[in-house]
Amino acid sequence: MTDDLKLHIKQLFSLWTRHSEMSSAAEVRDNKRMIIESSIGLMNYFRNVMVGYESTKEVQDLLTNLEIMLYIHGWIPSGELHLNKILVKCEQLCDIRYNSNVQEEAVAGFDAESEILLDQLTQTTTKKLQINTIAGMAGLGKTTLARKLFNDLLIEYMFDIRAWTCVSQVYHKKDLLLGILSSFINDLTDEIHKMSDEQLGEKLYKLFKGRKYLVVLDDIWDCKAWNDIRIYFPDDQTGSRVLFTSRDIDMSLHVKAARPAHVLRLRTQGESWDIFMKKVFRTGICPSHLEEHGKVITRKCEGLPLAIVIAAGLLKNNWSVEWWTHIAEGLSSFMVGDPSQYMDSLALSYNYLPPHLRPCFLYLGAFPEDYEIPVTKLIWLWIAQGFIDQTGCRILEDVAEDILMDLIKRSLVMTPTMRTDGQVKTCRVHDILHDFCRRKAKEENFLPNSYR
Repeated sequence: MTDDLKLHIKQLFSLWTRHSEMSSAAEVRDNKRMIIESSIGLMNYFRNVMVGYESTKEVQDLLTNLEIMLYIHGWIPSGELHLNKILVKCEQLCDIRYNSNVQEEAVAGFDAESEILLDQLTQTTTKKLQINTIAGMAGLGKTTLARKLFNDLLIEYMFDIRAWTCVSQVYHKKDLLLGILSSFINDLTDEIHKMSDEQLGEKLYKLFKGRKYLVVLDDIWDCKAWNDIRIYFPDDQTGSRVLFTSRDIDMSLHVKAARPAHVLRLRTQGESWDIFMKKVFRTGICPSHLEEHGKVITRKCEGLPLAIVIAAGLLKNNWSVEWWTHIAEGLSSFMVGDPSQYMDSLALSYNYLPPHLRPCFLYLGAFPEDYEIPVTKLIWLWIAQGFIDQTGCRILEDVAEDILMDLIKRSLVMTPTMRTDGQVKTCRVHDILHDFCRRKAKEENFLPNSYR
């Protein structure tokens, strides 16, 4: 979607809004002339972009209806309802024209973080191979931000080779090597597929040797995957970089030549609204009668881009106030009602937990949603439920505290308040993770009495 359309619509709506405020006949005449010019400009825009689509009856009817609204009624501004009807027609045309195109990714609020990471990746003062990490809980946009950096024009210019591969939870060394090679070898031959791990690694090493490369290892779970392939990444002091995305904020502590992890934050209300607008509206403009409900929905998503995108998917192409009110009132139930959209992603975090952490994590779902759990109370409850095992001569409270810190480091638990000494005072889980805990507990028949 180009900015031209948004500009056309905003200009026209501004002129209509101002029309009722005009006092002199000359002002009214001049404003009406500008309304006509702006209406013609908007209509011409759609005639141009719909070339090749105008043969269908649906498009013909939409263009005709838009023209009637703009030329017959539009030159005599008739209120907010009329503007919203025009906006709906514009959205319907855009959906037809751009239906096959991927909509802009939800990267609102990433500008400052992009600049920091871009500077780290491209700085010329550090020539040695360096490892950078983007960390945070599932759904924060780690992969989205990494992709934005990977495709940046400066990155393309600065690096001789760029490669991207996803590291699955249960990975195979050969798949990692083939994934990296496929980034810059368009057609991997049968001969390459038949190579051993060592042969593939040697081929990769030779391709990297003496060149400046950037490799993204997306969704890496622990440093073992990196250690398995580290020897194939030569450090020729060319300024090469490796970028991890991970849910483990401590990943960088266990990797040689790694910078401290860049931990993503939840989005602000303003950023959340920007993400929501990009995902729901092709024009980038929300009809006034839906704005209040939309902002309630984005607030309930609590700054998690994944939640915002899921909610946007429920609302796109259904612009009735009743539906938006329905979603705003029962957002969590709708999201849990269609778990396929995000449960797989959250399940990975859960499945990767060591067995002794799983009951402690699931137990968090027994607390009310949005409840800030006092850490001392939580530890006592964990111990009372028998989740904490004796470790050597350590007291159970200390073992339980270590478990809580492990869950925090894995980005599964948030810490709303801290004590003056830096210790965690209260903790909570994001609503989506809370829903996940309850669903998983039901599947596993985990402490049904607690969940009632």
